[in-house]
Amino acid sequence: MPASQAAFEALAVRLRFASDPGSVDMLLDTWLDYRDRATEWDAKRWGFEDPDRWCERERAELNRRARLYVGPPPMDHEGERL
Repeated sequence: MPASQAAFEALAVRLRFASDPGSVDMLLDTWLDYRDRATEWDAKRWGFEDPDRWCERERAELNRRARLYVGPPPMDHEGERL
């Protein structure tokens, strides 16, 4: 979902006044990020205002399951404990 229209308008103004190619390139990259990636504006619309709490229930369940785990310690592919 793209960012808000106001974000694109502000970026367009900055693009018009950019003087060097490096700045233009950076702003165009930002434009693509705004177009293709979720933003804070999206998160607010989806109800994720507090990034530390949005999956609190899921994390609590994972922690509960981890405490109940009985067996060998989990290891990575090189045999190191995780």
